Amino acid sequence: MTGTTQPKSTRPAPGTRERLRRAPVESGLGMAPDPSSTPERVVVRAPLHDGVRTADGRVLPVLPALLADAGLGYLVFSTARLTGGAPTVDLRLDAAGVPAPDARWLRAELTLLHLDDEVGVGRAEMRDDTGVAVAHVVATFALTGAPAGPGGLATAPATGTTAAGTDARAALPPFDATRLRTEHLERDADGDVVFTPGPSTTNLNGTTHGAVLSGLAAAVQSAHPGAADARPLSTTVEFLRPVQVTDRLRARTVAIRDGRRFRTLGTELLLPDGRTAVRAVGTALRR
Repeated sequence: MTGTTQPKSTRPAPGTRERLRRAPVESGLGMAPDPSSTPERVVVRAPLHDGVRTADGRVLPVLPALLADAGLGYLVFSTARLTGGAPTVDLRLDAAGVPAPDARWLRAELTLLHLDDEVGVGRAEMRDDTGVAVAHVVATFALTGAPAGPGGLATAPATGTTAAGTDARAALPPFDATRLRTEHLERDADGDVVFTPGPSTTNLNGTTHGAVLSGLAAAVQSAHPGAADARPLSTTVEFLRPVQVTDRLRARTVAIRDGRRFRTLGTELLLPDGRTAVRAVGTALRR
C-alpha cells in the first residue's frame, strides 16, 4: 500500500443508516448496514429476491455494484471527512458463484485499501448469508474531484416547505432494479438500447448513480446477440463523464474477442451530444 495515509478500516460515520434510507437507489435495493458490522469489520447488505436475480439464479450486476460503489464511497466520504461524494473513477466486478436458492441476503465486507489527498481505493468481498462467494469488487474514487457541496441534495436550501439542510433525496421515488433486467430494456428504431435514468437514480451529488450505470452496461451486454450461452466472469467500468438523470443514454456494444471459450464485449453509454459517459468491458465464459 502506498501514499501519505494508511487508514485502518473505519465504520461509516454516524447517520449512515439514515443516509442510505434517504438515497433512492440504496433504499430501492434495500441496502443497509449489516448487524454483524463492527468498527474493525465494516459490512453492508441488501436483500436477495426474485427482482434482483436472473433466470439462472445469479444476481443482477447492479446489486453488487451498488454495495461496492455506495458502501466504499461512504467509507471514503466519512474517513476523508468530505462534504460531497467522491466521484467513482472506475469499478471492476468479478462474478463468482450463484447465491444459494434459500439465501436471503447479499453481504459485502468493505476494506479501504488506500486513501491519500487525491484518491481512495477500496475492496468489497461479497457472500450470501449461507456463505457462498458471489462477487468481488475493487473501486477507485477521486477525492480531488469531490464537489464543495453535495449537489444541493444532502443539504438542500430552505424552501417554502422544507427547512435548510433537509435531504431532498428523501422525496425521490426508490429505484426499481427490474428496469435493468434484459427483457425490460428499451430499444429505439435502430435497435440500440436507450435509457433515461430518471430521479430515482440520483446519487449524493445529484447525478446518475454509478451502480445504475454499471448495471445498465452489464444488462446491455447480457442482451447482446449470443450472450445467452455465456457465463459472465468480469465487468470493468470506467466513468468518464457525469450523467444527468434527465439524459437519454444510448448504448453501443461491439465484440472485442469472440472465441470458442471466451467472449469479451465493449460497451459505451453515450450522452445525447454523442460523447461517451461510461465505457465498460465485460468478459464471459462460453458454456
